[in-house]
Amino acid sequence: MDHFGEQPKFEIRPVIEQKPFEHPAVQSFFFEWCKINDSIEPQMLSRDDWEKRSVKGVLEKRPDGKQTLFIPTDLQLWEMVGVMEAVDRDTFAAKPGRQVEAKEKILELAKVFKNTGTYVAQRLNGITDGREIAEALALEFYEYGQSLIEGKRVEPAPDLGRIASQNLTAAETDSVDRFLAGDSLYEARRKRAEQAISKEHSINDERYEIERQRSLRQFFRVAEKAFTLKSQSINGELQKSSIQLKPWQNDAPIHNTFLARIEKGITKKIETPKRELETAIFRRGLEKLTSEMKVGGLEQAVDSFFKNFGLDLQSEQEKLVDALRIPELKVELEKIRQTGYLLEISEKEREIADAIQKAISKFEYEPDSNNPSEMVASRFINCVGASMLGGALLSEAGLNYLVGAVPEHSVLLLVTSSGEVEWRDMLDPSFNERLRDEMIVGRKENGTPLTTRDIFEFSKRPTPEGLRFDLRRDRCKNMLNWLEGGDRMNITVFKSEYGQQIQVLNNTGYALFDLGRSEEAVEAYRQAVALDPKYTNAYYGLGDVLFDLGRSEEAVEAYRKVVALDPKSAYSYYGLGSALSELGRKKEAVEAYQKFLDLADKKTDSYWIKMAEWTIGEIKNK
Repeated sequence: MDHFGEQPKFEIRPVIEQKPFEHPAVQSFFFEWCKINDSIEPQMLSRDDWEKRSVKGVLEKRPDGKQTLFIPTDLQLWEMVGVMEAVDRDTFAAKPGRQVEAKEKILELAKVFKNTGTYVAQRLNGITDGREIAEALALEFYEYGQSLIEGKRVEPAPDLGRIASQNLTAAETDSVDRFLAGDSLYEARRKRAEQAISKEHSINDERYEIERQRSLRQFFRVAEKAFTLKSQSINGELQKSSIQLKPWQNDAPIHNTFLARIEKGITKKIETPKRELETAIFRRGLEKLTSEMKVGGLEQAVDSFFKNFGLDLQSEQEKLVDALRIPELKVELEKIRQTGYLLEISEKEREIADAIQKAISKFEYEPDSNNPSEMVASRFINCVGASMLGGALLSEAGLNYLVGAVPEHSVLLLVTSSGEVEWRDMLDPSFNERLRDEMIVGRKENGTPLTTRDIFEFSKRPTPEGLRFDLRRDRCKNMLNWLEGGDRMNITVFKSEYGQQIQVLNNTGYALFDLGRSEEAVEAYRQAVALDPKYTNAYYGLGDVLFDLGRSEEAVEAYRKVVALDPKSAYSYYGLGSALSELGRKKEAVEAYQKFLDLADKKTDSYWIKMAEWTIGEIKNK
């Protein structure tokens, strides 16, 4: 129930008040996540017992060298900031500058939520349709922001008059504009205001305020319409559109689709503390790799390698970061950067990357070795593990790079100061290659071809969503040479730590599913797509797990997401067909299977082609 004693018209409060760790699958996944990344072991407590630990703290060292992380089963989102802060302070005990990075990020977001509540409350008089929704959102945003700042629920709840009386600076108002509208709409609205200012010779602030009022009225009018339609639905299901859509398209009314999209975006922002707590654990894994990973490989081969780079290896038990002299190399690089000579700077960046890459290539390969804690213990790695270890060392040295998710593999893209983008397979330096424009098949939002310059710019200002493009087989010598002739050569690049976490989450989902721990696999995949809502690999894995669990409706939505993002993803149409068939939606299933047949490679997908053709025949004969 909301502040007005009725079912909320905008499902935000249930998201804010969720208690994620009450769900057994979330608890199990978090236990596994801690085991994967570090020696932390979570212990779930009752609320009373947890509050009694307030003096001792939430993180406690044990005699066996491990640490216990105490968490109440009813932990709320705003309380996660304190837990995350405790974890980060311990993780970066030797790096004080990093201890509060994540907390400051959350507090900055908290200010945006609080300011958004004030922003809306100050403009309620201009809203007629959807006024109740606007009032509820203003209260909920403000309360949540204040709760994040204080680390506890705000008591008593503030009234709208007091919220509206808060002063916002021009910069804070502008920040809320962007938060509510999103980058694209924000820029479009700003451009419209500037054109009006030029034409009417009006005052800037007045014209921008007119645009703000107009946007809010439109938003809440559509939200009210969506709520009305949803209330009129039959048996709790959204009314279906009369327009004949393909089975992989959303068939909800446009107003409901609009509301769901906005709610999803806001939900992602609200759940940031939960993701940041999991990221805090992952940061421990990366820090463990850089501070504890020992030199790998046969002693003679490794010693020979390091001597070639002028490095003095004392023993195979020496820490890799020390053997590579990463701190010294970073200082050398910074001195060269001060000269401003881009070619010399880039040459030094490549030299450091070469040393790191060749050292990592000496580690023994193990298909499933990408868990930081296991990598440190065994010194075995797989492709994701190599990217994580290599990326952690590149970051430590101050290099700029991106993480690349490619079919059945993981690579890094070194981005030099001179603007070059280099493909770096951390398992094998012989596959290194400089990307050129003619290798890339992709387009930007404005329809123009994607270039290496765009990848360079993306690396400077990476967005949460990865950058996706294909590669031309005839222009790439070694890259992805294990793929069959008909397989697509596609890649999604992410900012460093972000991409590594997504890949580990995706691999964890796959591993948990393979072990029969499907509910935990769902949580792993959901965390991956929460980090990047356009990461198709995780949506595909999520669809497979949900289908296996008998949750075919949800599986349909996951597969739909894949084909909406990547219409050439053949196997997603096969999965979609299977889920639709299970739901008895035979005509739609046939259409999805047929789409798979249109896209499948006749040589490499022959088994699945036969299965799809047989299934279509079975459906039509019934």
